[in-house]
Parts: sequence; C-alpha cells; structure tokens
Amino acid sequence: MSNYSINSKIDFGLLFFFLVGLNPVWLKAQQFNSDNYLVMPHGTGTFVLTSGERNSTIISSFALIPKFEFFIQANLFWEDKKLQTPQHFTTTLYAKYQVWINKEKNGGLGAFLGVGNSPGYYNLQDYLNPHKNYWTAVAYTLPLFNNNLYWDIMPGAVVDFDTEESNNTAWGFTYSTRLNIYGIIPKSAIVAELYGTEGRTYSRPEYKIGLRWEPNDFIIPALTYGNNLSGTGAAGFEFGLVIFTPQYLKKEFIKNNHIQY
Repeated sequence: MSNYSINSKIDFGLLFFFLVGLNPVWLKAQQFNSDNYLVMPHGTGTFVLTSGERNSTIISSFALIPKFEFFIQANLFWEDKKLQTPQHFTTTLYAKYQVWINKEKNGGLGAFLGVGNSPGYYNLQDYLNPHKNYWTAVAYTLPLFNNNLYWDIMPGAVVDFDTEESNNTAWGFTYSTRLNIYGIIPKSAIVAELYGTEGRTYSRPEYKIGLRWEPNDFIIPALTYGNNLSGTGAAGFEFGLVIFTPQYLKKEFIKNNHIQY
C-alpha cells in the first residue's frame, strides 16, 4: 500500500507492513511498517493512532476468532508542495493468522492477506479512481540474546490490477525487517527497521528508528523518525499511541456483563 510514493504509481506495499511492535510479554502495535507472528488474545481490541509530518493513521483490529485478527486502516496524507502531491486518503482491510508459535511463546510465524487502495486524489474537485491492490505477507519473529533482541522478518507480494488507471497488472516483492532492542532503557524498546518494494510496483527503500515506551500492557506510546536511504524525505517525525482493550469481545463476557449508565 502506497504510504510512501504519494503518487498513483502504487508503492502500496509499504503501508501494509502494519504497525506492530514487540515486548517480552505481548507484541505491541505501533507506527512501524513491520509486523510479527503474534495474534492478540481472542476477544481483544487494538486501536492505533499515529500523527506525523507526512500523514496521520488510525488502525482498528479485532481478535474475533482464536488465532485470527481483522484490521481496518485509514491514512490521511498531507499536501506536499515539494513533491506536488495533494492531500489524499487511503484505506486497507486485512486479516492475520498465527501459523506457528515456539515452545517458549516468544517467537513464531504469522501470515497476512489484505486488500486496499493506493492513494486516490481529490484534485480540482475531481476524484480519480483508486487502484485495485491485493497483498500477502508472512512475518517471522526470532528472539535473540536472552530475549533482549527480537528480529522480525517480513517478506511479501503485492499486485495492482489497474496500474496508472490503464487496466495493466503490476506485481511487486515487498520486504521489511525490524530489530527491537530491550535492556538499555527501562520499560522501553529501541526499534530500527528497513522496508521497501521491488518490481513494477517499486518504492524506494526507507527506514524508521524510534523509541517505544511500554509502561503497561494497555497503553503504549512511541516516537519515531523515518526517511528514505537517499535522504530526500519520507515519513519524518511521528508520534503514536496504541490502546489495547481487555477481552471484551468474547462471548462469555458479553453474555454475563452489561453496560452501567
């Protein structure tokens, strides 16, 4: 999904590397593009709010079925006069399945399947049709150095069935990798990642570095900086906040509880 080209030439693969971080107890969602193996416990809701120099994002995920999460994401990109791109809006829907988890329950494999729109433009009050994008990916998480380092590896593929609104099909290979470093700053993780897309849906390699504060299991803030490898600009500074709910969506909870007015 095209978080990073901000033009109608796809770069769509970048946005679907959604936004999840990691700690030794739970993997924490955040404004990073890489993901990991873990699916939140059945009945949990997750809400991610991110605002930055290039765009703002809201993500909602719901663990409605054991080992599955379902995501809805919306992104608002600001007008960029330097790149001559207008303000525009993108959306995506995707699902995540936990394929395998190790005996220690600190690493494993997850799989993704999604559909979404690369940027549609409101230009001179005319709306241009969005692309028809579909994507898939897998995420492998490897714990290292006594759980002080977690390495997320996420290869994938994206296809656009309407490249440049010309009914041409374009494929791309997406890649993302992230290191989560613990034990240096108390209750915090230092995070660094690299991601991009190769093929006809090419997007430039970009990186993000940041600090994620993990004071508890329910509210996780983070501050990051992102750029592309050529140094010509990308996400810039971003602040994000993740909110996890208790397991309110489980049938047992719903049947035995009621709202207090």
